[in-house]
Order: sequence, then C-alpha cells, then structure tokens
Amino acid sequence: MLQALLSAAPPDARALLAALPDLDAAITALVVEGRVAWPGVRVAPEAVAAFVGRHLTMADANDDVLGGLRGADLYLAAACAAGDTNAIGLFDKLMMGEVDIALARMRVTGARLADVKQLVRQRLFVGNSGGTGKIVEYGGRGDLRRWVRSVAVRTCLNELRRNKREVLSDDQVLAQNAVAGDDPQMQYMKQTYAGEFKQAFGVALAGLGAREQTLLRYHHVDGLNIDEIGAIYRVHRVTAFRWLEKAKEQLVKVTLEQLRARLKVTPGELDSVLRMIQSQVHLSLIRNLGGPSDRIENDVIAPDDEQELDISELEEV
Repeated sequence: MLQALLSAAPPDARALLAALPDLDAAITALVVEGRVAWPGVRVAPEAVAAFVGRHLTMADANDDVLGGLRGADLYLAAACAAGDTNAIGLFDKLMMGEVDIALARMRVTGARLADVKQLVRQRLFVGNSGGTGKIVEYGGRGDLRRWVRSVAVRTCLNELRRNKREVLSDDQVLAQNAVAGDDPQMQYMKQTYAGEFKQAFGVALAGLGAREQTLLRYHHVDGLNIDEIGAIYRVHRVTAFRWLEKAKEQLVKVTLEQLRARLKVTPGELDSVLRMIQSQVHLSLIRNLGGPSDRIENDVIAPDDEQELDISELEEV
C-alpha cells in the first residue's frame, strides 16, 4: 500500500513522503477505517492508497500527513472511482440526498431538479465525454456530504449558464430576488441599481486575496461551517471565524465604496445602500464563486496560512 501511495503522489513530494516515519501504518489504518465503515464494499487496498496519494503535496509532508483525513469517506469514494457497484449504490442511497438539500437553496425543483441530479451523478462517476468522474477529486479533507453539495451547486450553475437561463446569470438577479419582506425603497434599490451593484461587487471580490475568496466560497457555496473550515486550514475554529468575518467586512466595505462613487448617493441614502449590499452577499457569492473551474487542487493551503491562535481572538466568539 505504501508503494501505491508513493507512486500516485506528485513526483516532487515522493521523497519527502517516503522519509516520513510510520506512513505505512497510517495508510493501513486509513484503509481499515474504511473497511469497518463499509463492510459490504470491496476495493483493493492499493487502489485506496493510490486514491489518497494523488492528493498529497509537499506541503502535506509532515509526520501527521494522513491524520486529518476522513478514512471512511475516502474508502467509499475510492471504491466508487474503481467502479464498485455496491459502493455506487450506497453512494446513491446515502449521498445523493445532499443534492436535494443544495439545490433547494437555489430554488431548483421539479423536472429541472431531476435533470440536474442526473447531471451530478454523471459528473461524479463518468465525467465529460466518458472521461474520469469528479469523484477522483475528493481528497478527504472535508466531509463527503458537503463536498457532494458543492458539486451539485457548481453543476447546476454550469447548466444554467450554459443554457443562458435567468437564474444567477444576469443583471436582473437583484430584482428577481426582491423578497416579499423588502420595503418599497429596498425593492426600488435592487431593481434600479442591479447593474451598478454587480460591477461594484465584482471589483470588490477581485480585490480580495486568494485565501479570502476561498474562505467565502467554502462557507457560502460549499456550505462548510466554521469547524470544517478550521479543519481544512488546520487552525482553531476561532481563527477561521475571524478570517471569514474579515473577508466579509472587506467585501462589503469595498462594494459600498464603489457604489458611493458610482451612484453619488447622499449620506442619508448610505444606510439603504449598505442594507442592499448585505442582503445580496450570499446570492452574489454563489453566482461569482460557483464557477465551472473549481477543483480541489485550487484549494491547496499555503504554509503561511497555518498560524497559532491569538488569545485576543477569543473575544470574537
């Protein structure tokens, strides 16, 4: 199993990984965890090891390289990638309900829901033009259920954009989502300034760093909670909370500055503009960050993202 893991790992990481103590025992424990969780699923241990190895990097080459990975989820994903019918049947039964949850947030129902679910299943297990399915991209760092939700959201967005449908794809997105609870002034703001908001939001989002954009995507598109984001970055949940809140604050601040310059609003109108921005952050992040090119390897964490908890951060919770 160790040889299978090392052979599948990126060439530049193999020597560092091979030098780690007890790596053989760690991959064995990971496979055993999977077998215990899924006794009816049979996949070669070497296939699981190779599945894990493909997602390791030089940044992962530490003594606890496999310690934070989800063995049971990885085992099931590896079995699905290998074409095991029992594994795919279990996946359908236990995981595809997450697609319903994800698409419900996007108000996708009826025939469209059925179509998107079929596309999700195809994307996971077949891929484009019969190629490798997206299931091979699951790296075990986050919960498999939430990862499936992410695939569902992105698949739906890709399909809507491809067909030039109205959801989440044009300047009318603000007006279309003026909910019944909006006061007349808020509805007017959304309908009148949709284009300006989209441009201002785009500028603000582009000005954020890569980590800030990834944090916002994890939370708003993928639906990850603070604990799961902290686990991915290997930091305390309070640190993850602070990072996420700072990213949101910066996004709203710059969007407001952009709109003030574009609309020449009076001081008395600033409160309404700010409320409009805050009410549209979630939907706009789904539209802007749920694109077709998202891949797990884009989320690799740079070493300087790992930092100790500052005691002052405890004031944030």
